[in-house]
Order: sequence, then C-alpha cells, then structure tokens
Amino acid sequence: MDATTIEATEPYPLGNRVIHANIQSIEPEESSDSRENATTSPNNMSEEEEKAMQTRSSEMQLWWDEAIARNMNLPDGYQNVAVLIIKWSEELDELKTAVEVAELDALFRECFNYTTKIVELNVSKKPQHQLNRHLSTFVEEHDGPHNLMIVYYTGHGIYREKEKYLQLTATTNSTKKGLNIAAQANWNTAEEALRANDVDGDVLTILDTCFSSNIAKSGMEDTRTYELLSACGLDGTTASPGEYSFTRALIDSLKQLLIEFQDRSFTTFHLNQKILLHPARRDTASQLWYRLKHHERHIRLSPLKPSSNRSQPYLAHPPGSYLTLRFALRDESLNQEQIECLTKHLSMAFNNKALVAVRRIDWMGIRKPARTGHFRRAALALHAFAQWKKFARRKRNERIQQHPTPEPDPPLPTPSLKRAWDTACDESNGCPQPKRKQLENSKLQQNRDQETIPLTPPT
Repeated sequence: MDATTIEATEPYPLGNRVIHANIQSIEPEESSDSRENATTSPNNMSEEEEKAMQTRSSEMQLWWDEAIARNMNLPDGYQNVAVLIIKWSEELDELKTAVEVAELDALFRECFNYTTKIVELNVSKKPQHQLNRHLSTFVEEHDGPHNLMIVYYTGHGIYREKEKYLQLTATTNSTKKGLNIAAQANWNTAEEALRANDVDGDVLTILDTCFSSNIAKSGMEDTRTYELLSACGLDGTTASPGEYSFTRALIDSLKQLLIEFQDRSFTTFHLNQKILLHPARRDTASQLWYRLKHHERHIRLSPLKPSSNRSQPYLAHPPGSYLTLRFALRDESLNQEQIECLTKHLSMAFNNKALVAVRRIDWMGIRKPARTGHFRRAALALHAFAQWKKFARRKRNERIQQHPTPEPDPPLPTPSLKRAWDTACDESNGCPQPKRKQLENSKLQQNRDQETIPLTPPT
C-alpha cells in the first residue's frame, strides 16, 4: 500500500502537524510462476516444516483416539476390516503379480486378522462389469459405520488424459491377438461404489499401478475417511513386481510397523512414511491422498482380536448428526498429557448422558490460524489510528478541564486593518504619525499661515 497522508482536522497535542502513515507489507510478492511451482503449504511453510506438522498431527490423532476409547469405554479401532485384492487372471497378467499378491493376502489375513478375498478379472465377460460387480458386492457385505474396507489393485494402468480417467489393463500391447474382449476397465467408474453417499465405512484403496495419482481429486463428504495410497506421483510410473516394486515395499513396511507398534494402531501416514524410507523406493515416491473432503484424519491400522474376543459395536444405529466445535487453544499443538486431560473431561461431561447421547468424539485435525492478509493488515492499521485519535482527543479534553488556558492576546495588525489602525492612533494621539502624514500636515499649515498675512501696497 502506498504512503497515505492523513490531515488532522481537530486540535491535538501534536498541534497542526501532518501525520504520514506508511502502511507496508514486508512479505515479498510471489510471481505467477513461483506460485504455480510452489511446494510449500498455504501458510508458506517449508517442505520440512509441513512434514513435521503432519507427523505431529498424526501422533496427536493416535493419542486422541486411544484416550477417547479408554475414557468412553469404546473399542479402540475398527470393529471389522475386510480386504479385496484385485488382479488379472494368470493367462492375461503380463506382469505376473501372483507371488506378491499371495504374500500380501497372507499378511493381512494371518498377521492382521483381516477378512481377505482375491478376485481375478478375465475376458469371459466385460472386465468393467466384473469390476463393478466385485466392488458393489464387497461394499454390500462389509460396509458399516465401524468398519474399514481396503481395496488393493496390482497390474498395468494407463491414464486417459482426454477422458480424464484411469484405465486398468492387463497389457500395454494393443496389438496382442486372441482377445475378443479388451482386457481393460475404467477405475473411476467402478470406484463410485466406494465413494457413494450411502456408504458408512472408511475406505482405503491401494493402487500399485502407473498413473495412479492422476485420479486424486477429493469429494465433499467429511463424515468418514477415504484415502488413496498410490504407488507413484502425478504422471508417474512404477516398477514391475520384484525387488523394487511398490508391493514389496508395502509388505516390508507393514511388517516393520507391526513390530514397532506391537498391538497399538498406526496410521496410513506412518505407513506411507515407512514406504518412502524403503531403500528400493527412493527414486519413486508413493503418495497418500484424500479421496473425500480433507479433514486431516488418517485411517488407523492395527491387528484385530479374534472375532470371539471383539467387543460389540458401540453404536446400535448410525449417528443421527455430527456437531462440529472449534476450540481456540493457546498452543500450536497438544502433547499427550494435554490430550489425556481434555479427553477425560469431555468424556465425563458427555459420556452416558441420555439427554445429549454423545456416542463418540473424533479427532478431525488441528491447524494454525489463517495468515492475516494485506488488506486486513491495512484495515487493522487504520483502526488503530482511529483508536489513537479518540485517545488523544480524550486526553486533550481532560487537560483543558484541569488547566484552563488564559485569554489570548489581541491579534497583530494586518494590511487590511492598517487604515483603521492609523485612524484610531490619530484620534487617540497616542501613536506617532507616519512620515508622509507629517509632511502633508506641514504643507497644510503653511498654506493657512499665508492666507492670514495682510497685503500692503508697495512704497
């Protein structure tokens, strides 16, 4: 903002001075190119600061969920978790993914106690119809407000830029003969069964295919969590099954997290971090995306107890409504002790209260206040100046009441008042006459003397 001149229209202690208020923004302006290529968050944080904030947020979510489950006597984690693994049939599978698929299936089923199912797409019927049917049946059988559904796909993928969708395909060789029906399917169309508004459970899709991040556009629902763990970034490709594959890093990371967290939960954020640190995946970064409205709540993974030892669902019916509150906190983040204190008092206030009937309290995220913009900073400066004016006026009035000012001296003569001033001085004979006036009076007196002298004839 340019320097602004504000003139005082009323008397102030500073007199009739002019006050120059120079309101400037010290932040450098970004060019359009730098904004397009920026890798920082909206709050202008560096990449390292943003990662540290995300890590801290994930830790706070875990502390919150564990404390709420303990203080409100709720199950810690999901009631049921089901995994659907999708691949192409052996005769069509150009990448030969069967070995890694079998290992991942055993890991989820034996170490996590998840319900698993492997389905194979073929060309006996249209693969699109098969994929739609498998996903719809999977949701029908395993959806629930306390359930998690995991969908995993491995195989080729091509992003159709013109039509804006991810195409799953068994082969990238379009000239391959012997296929009466194309071995391909539109993932975006089939995925609608997971994104539908009538789905209650959380969803995690894991896509080990090229261009899997190109579909990452979030929806608007915020009552549940739907995340996508992608093998590569935008317009990226990924390695085939083997030592450098994403699935190999996924299996290794899940095993390591089981050891590190033991019986405790870990989030998809922890899982993606572990995959990023895998020695074989340093050149191809996996990505974690929100497929629904971003509310900073990650999906939690942990081994389930045997079905006979699991507690019953704590909600007889789905929630009737969601109440969103915002707490203005002193600190930028909360430690575990602060979260324990907060959850304890909230559970005491609402738990088992029939009048309010709060079923659970979910952690939806924590963030810093929005940065003050240029216009708002200028408005605040002008508001501060207005408040200063009021303060100065009040102080001046108080000073006048305490110490009244004496009568001011008469003003000095001005050219417009010169004639009246001279006349007043002449009448009072108290002021010396000007030099010109004295000469005029002298001549006038001489003329009068000459008129009174008598004339005598010459002798």
